[in-house]
Amino acid sequence: MKKVIFYIIFILILTAIIAPVIITSIEKSQFDKNSGILSKSELSKQSDVAVIYFSRSGNTAIMANKIAEMFDAELINIAAPKYEIGLKGLANAAMSFQDHEVEIAPQTIDLAKYRKIYLGSPIWFYRPSPPIWKFAENNRFDGKDVVFFNSYNSNYGQDYIDEFKSLVMKNGAKSFEHKAIIRGRMGSQIPTEEFLSEVAALFAEN
Repeated sequence: MKKVIFYIIFILILTAIIAPVIITSIEKSQFDKNSGILSKSELSKQSDVAVIYFSRSGNTAIMANKIAEMFDAELINIAAPKYEIGLKGLANAAMSFQDHEVEIAPQTIDLAKYRKIYLGSPIWFYRPSPPIWKFAENNRFDGKDVVFFNSYNSNYGQDYIDEFKSLVMKNGAKSFEHKAIIRGRMGSQIPTEEFLSEVAALFAEN
């Protein structure tokens, strides 16, 4: 019996060590592939539409890039060094996914010139990631139409989306809409080309 318990504990410890390494490897592969796609894009820098996003592995980034391309929008990346690709960034994401007090850059943006704003974020543990919460807390959306977009692995919590909507509306937004695409679990995501086609179809009506 003691031997069985030992083996169970050993397997659990081994899994706890190996799983983050595998996840980090997959994320790094996605990041490199997505970075290659993004490096080829050419977008307008002057527009009355803004696409503002945070992304770790680049999935949200290529989604944001596609939306900006469709609407000739200004593309703005929210940086959050705490969550950079790698084991440390993964650990921080796992341990502080509910933390709204995260350092981001830029902290604020003068949104006065935009009539419509697309906000993008990955979904972590069923909820929008901390950097997009922080950005929404820091900024005013007075009179703006706001569209919140995500891709996700399995599901998202509608209650968290509703909470985020309340924050954006409290900060002056005229309207709020949520659009999301299921990308699939990390090891079996739909191909990038198919993903971007779904993005185009989802946002065609906007």
